[in-house]
Amino acid sequence: MKKLSLFVFLAVCSIATVAAQVTTGLRHKMAIFTPLYLDNAFSADGTYNYNSNTFPKLSIAGLEFYHGAELAIDSLEKLNLPLDIYVYDSRSAKQTLESQINKAASDGVELIIANCAVTELDRLSKLAASKKIPVINALVPNDGNVRNNPYFIVMNPTLPTQGERIYAYLKKNYPNQQVIYLTRKGSSENYLRSVFETLNKVDKNTAMHIKFTDVKDSLSPAQIAANFAKGRSSLFVIGSLDNSFAEKLLAQLSRLSKTYPQITVMGMPTWDNLDFSKYKGLDLVYSTPFYSSQLDATSRNIISYYNAKMYARPSDLVFRAFDLTLRFGRLLNQYGSNTASALSSKEYRVFYDYDIQPVSRTSKIDYYENKKLYFLEYSNGSFKRVR
Repeated sequence: MKKLSLFVFLAVCSIATVAAQVTTGLRHKMAIFTPLYLDNAFSADGTYNYNSNTFPKLSIAGLEFYHGAELAIDSLEKLNLPLDIYVYDSRSAKQTLESQINKAASDGVELIIANCAVTELDRLSKLAASKKIPVINALVPNDGNVRNNPYFIVMNPTLPTQGERIYAYLKKNYPNQQVIYLTRKGSSENYLRSVFETLNKVDKNTAMHIKFTDVKDSLSPAQIAANFAKGRSSLFVIGSLDNSFAEKLLAQLSRLSKTYPQITVMGMPTWDNLDFSKYKGLDLVYSTPFYSSQLDATSRNIISYYNAKMYARPSDLVFRAFDLTLRFGRLLNQYGSNTASALSSKEYRVFYDYDIQPVSRTSKIDYYENKKLYFLEYSNGSFKRVR
């Protein structure tokens, strides 16, 4: 079906139950929370508030996530698993998050997969914990300051984890090379720098040679002279999540590559959205928690379906929702109320590898977090996975 017809379908049931039906066996229940803004799109009598050629932009991301979950539900149904899966519009104007969590608990929901904003994390995690329902934070790379909550699972690695894993990658793959760390003043920049500084002090005997260089929008002539040498390879880290800042430095480094060959630049996960083809002469490396070549049969089927039915290519949200719904649906079916104890299980892999570990800043578990990062390299016009 096309996006609009799917959207109209959802309006009929803003809290929908989609089940993988069987006639016998213990049934388990899971919920999907995603922002659909159905009350903004439809009037009280169900009339669509836009013309037939217009789609509400606020709803697109939430609907794409829903659609990925819906495709996974179809797969679960084919497996004939005894699951009930509820879909909640987390931005409903008629039902508060509290009332939705209460409804989920009263319906016997045992696991929640949440596509939510960072501002909702603390409230959602506390509400779910009060009902002893594990909640999967599907997309936001933030712990929401959640503490002492073993029912909260962060799937997109947080900034501390990103910094630690990038440091470890550089140390392993460039053990004897000087690292020129380009940064500027800013809260996230300062934090990332502190991660590198702290880890390097702890390493002592095996510490890397890291030179921290504060820059504005470009390297000055003095900084170029201090950080480059003809005939010697150069390794840079751009320690900022701001892509506009990174792009300015990449453009300059690309020009410098004509004079100083073999320049390698390590970036941040935000680089997923950059057009690397603009930066000739550079070897670019960055980390991402969700990588798939999309050459497997399941990915190809999803892409073909979207091309034929939606006249578009599925976004990353579709693949992530499909992965989480199918994987955790199968884990819930197998482990039931003990699913939280099976978070680190490698069973039922779909597209992505996960490394879910407890995070403890005190003597208790504050939350669980996926620590897995893939590293991708762009060189000579093509990508390759390097770890």
